Amino acid sequence: MATPPNPAAGNTIFNSGLPTPGKSGRPRYPGNCESRTNLTKMEPKISLGSFQFLPSSVKVSGRPEIEEWVGPLQFALWCQRASPWWIGDMLLAGDAQFGEDFSHACEGLISGDQLQRYESIARRVPPKNRRAALSWSAHAAVARLPHDQQLKMLREAEQRGWSSEVLRQKARELKF
Repeated sequence: MATPPNPAAGNTIFNSGLPTPGKSGRPRYPGNCESRTNLTKMEPKISLGSFQFLPSSVKVSGRPEIEEWVGPLQFALWCQRASPWWIGDMLLAGDAQFGEDFSHACEGLISGDQLQRYESIARRVPPKNRRAALSWSAHAAVARLPHDQQLKMLREAEQRGWSSEVLRQKARELKF
């Protein structure tokens, strides 16, 4: 699943509660609260046909036909695979634009260790090397290799169907 399903007419994808840029270019949080604590309360709202995606569940309206389940399921799986990259790339860009203020804005969203891991892998594996068919863990396995070796190993893993663990072992063999 390299690309997300193309939402059909009538589907809505929107957010409520996300920060928007203020006049200074710094994030402006919705409502009167200009603090990072509001970030932990945001609840994105995404609807695809009869399926409403909530922060910790999916609400199914009515009794959709089996064919109607495929697109929303593909979308959920695509988001799951893409989100570590989105988070890592956003952390890199936010740090570049706002410096330490951005790090403070991210505190408490998820563990600092996990944020650092997302950012580290996104920094070490450039977008041109990333393979949509492979897991984020597969990319983490080769992140410490030079970019040309990353690309070679990721292509080979994709062609041969290697698991993340096999790729990790192959990458270790290269380093020693």
